[in-house]
Amino acid sequence: MPATSKAAMSDSTRRMLSVIAPLKKREEQAAIKSATAHLAGMLSDRYRVFGAELRIEKPARPRAAPERAIAVVVVDYGNRRTLEVITDPNGKVLGVDERAIPPAWSREEITEARAIAERDSLVARVAKLKGVFVSEFGPEPARDNARRIGLRYAVVRKGRLGAELLHAIVDLSAATLVRIEQLSVNPNRRS
Repeated sequence: MPATSKAAMSDSTRRMLSVIAPLKKREEQAAIKSATAHLAGMLSDRYRVFGAELRIEKPARPRAAPERAIAVVVVDYGNRRTLEVITDPNGKVLGVDERAIPPAWSREEITEARAIAERDSLVARVAKLKGVFVSEFGPEPARDNARRIGLRYAVVRKGRLGAELLHAIVDLSAATLVRIEQLSVNPNRRS
C-alpha cells in the first residue's frame, strides 16, 4: 500500500498529525516533573512513577480537534493506591484520578520483589539451585489494597518444566515477604 502524501490528506487529518505525534522527551519530562510536584504533599515516602503516556482527549466542541494530553501513572505504596495525573504538553496539571486497576508490574518491581523474597533462607537456597527460573504471577488481591507480586520458583530439566518448587508472595507496599508455599520437597527427583 503506497504511503499517503500530505497533499492528499484532508485538513482535519493534517491537523491531527501534531496531536497524535509521539511524545517528545521534553513533554514527558515536564509531565513527570509537574505530576510529582503536584502530588508531593499527598504521596507517602515510597512511590514509583510508571512513566508518561500520550492521551488524546475528546474535544469540548463537536468540530474541534482533539487535544493532546499526557497521563503520568504513580503507584503510591505507602498509601496503597494508584494515581493518574493528566497534564497538557507543557506540564500544566489538568486533573488527578485514582485508578481502580493498578498497572502491570514493572521490571524494577519484579527485581525488588525477588530481592525481598530471597532474603529468606529457604527462598535463597531454592533460587541458587541449578536450572531454577523465576516467573511472576498475580496472587489473591490483598484486602488492604497492598501491591503484591507472586513469584514462582521452578526448575527446568531438558528444556521442560521439571517441577514447581515454591511460591513466594511479596508485599511491595510493606517491602516484606508475606507467604511462602513449598510445593516440591525434592527438586532433584526425576519426573
